[in-house]
Amino acid sequence: MKHLRRFLKALGWLMLALGALAAVGMAAVIVANWNDDPLSEAAQQALQYTPPTEQALEGNGYLILTGLDAPAEGNAVADATALGRKRLAREIERRRWVDAHGNQAEGMPPAIAVNNAAQSVFPDRLRCPLDEADCFAWFEKHGDEVQALATTHQALLQRLAAAASAPQFSNPSPSYLLQEPPPYGLPLRAYELWLAQASLAWMRGQPQQAMDIARQAMEVRSRLAVHSNDLVTSMVALAMQHRELRWLSDASAHGDPQAQPEIAQAIEQLLSTPPPSLHQTLQGEMKFVASVAHSMKDQDPGFFGWPWEEPIAWWQHALNRASAWAFLPNHTLNLSIRRLQQWQALSTLPAHELDTAVANAMRQWPDDEACSPWKHLRNAMGRCLASFENSPYLTYLQRVADIDGYRRLVLLQRRAAAEQIAPPDMPAWLAQSPQALRNPYTLEPMAWDAATRSLVFEGRKKQDLNQSSIYRVRLRG
Repeated sequence: MKHLRRFLKALGWLMLALGALAAVGMAAVIVANWNDDPLSEAAQQALQYTPPTEQALEGNGYLILTGLDAPAEGNAVADATALGRKRLAREIERRRWVDAHGNQAEGMPPAIAVNNAAQSVFPDRLRCPLDEADCFAWFEKHGDEVQALATTHQALLQRLAAAASAPQFSNPSPSYLLQEPPPYGLPLRAYELWLAQASLAWMRGQPQQAMDIARQAMEVRSRLAVHSNDLVTSMVALAMQHRELRWLSDASAHGDPQAQPEIAQAIEQLLSTPPPSLHQTLQGEMKFVASVAHSMKDQDPGFFGWPWEEPIAWWQHALNRASAWAFLPNHTLNLSIRRLQQWQALSTLPAHELDTAVANAMRQWPDDEACSPWKHLRNAMGRCLASFENSPYLTYLQRVADIDGYRRLVLLQRRAAAEQIAPPDMPAWLAQSPQALRNPYTLEPMAWDAATRSLVFEGRKKQDLNQSSIYRVRLRG
């Protein structure tokens, strides 16, 4: 009993000492995080949202896209525009709710449900197989089904054509965590249906009609990409461009540059423009990050549970409250905006400068902005949150560069056919290729696979269609 009493007494003193240390540590955290920083000018600007004027909405093709899933019962374009306006008004209402109530879900106006039945527009089974050498011939075999789908979804294609030719095109929607994106599955599948129709027109001896169809489709994609102010839209536009490049590759293989100079010139023109940078997209990303940060202000930060999850477990709530002592919303948002400005500057660089520039930028990021709670008591959670937010942006920049590499590959294919380069001469011809048609990452000539008569480019990210980073264009003839 004597030894037990000594043990319990020692244990009591130990617990008391640990409690005192914990109290001192907690006091140090509270003192270090007593005052937040003022918001930077860039952060204040990112928090601003001004609803669009009627002039900005009149004839805006983006509203047609946001209302693509409207029932096809009356005037196809007018009905889509009306639904787009209704959806925009609801999104503005929801953004105002978040501004006023933060991450409190109860009472938030519901989003307008999206009918994103994309598979019915162009099912997977109709996609040209990845190992198919001639997609134009593939679609000719399935021509009846392609035409039937085009008839069934005539209203959808009519709406997209109207969006392509609308007097203006811009995204007036607000940014916030639970924003409802447009039904992007519909335009992506309709895009594939359009290109399948263009393939049929070509195989029926109407290459000019095929080019007109393809050019109209590409105008939708171009408008989405150029006017994008969020990453989802930019990635959808890149997925569309991936598909159009495969179509242009097939068109190059089927066309005779000498017999159809106007078609060859049109293909060259469509291939001449690289995908836009993500500079404007990242400006929109700042607004999104600022809105999310504002919705967490004066609330549980939600580090240990989804902020809008109802209800969260008691232990998640307890951890969130404890973490709030080491979280400064303004300082965190300032860090996030500053990092995004750096990524925005990096987004305009050519791909061959990107690796070095990103490595240099990471080395130059101040040590006091790093996620190292053992070194920084002030805003330890916020520093980590700002650091985690930066992790995916290099991936997005590389996806843009990958698609540009694929574009260069298809352009090389077209020029090789125009110059009638024989397969044995291909390595020497590629060695003389201009910098604008080389591997965007290394500036080395594109690779030539003699066994498969293919031009090859290895990107950095897997393609969405075949989960491979290898882009391959086979030469025919």
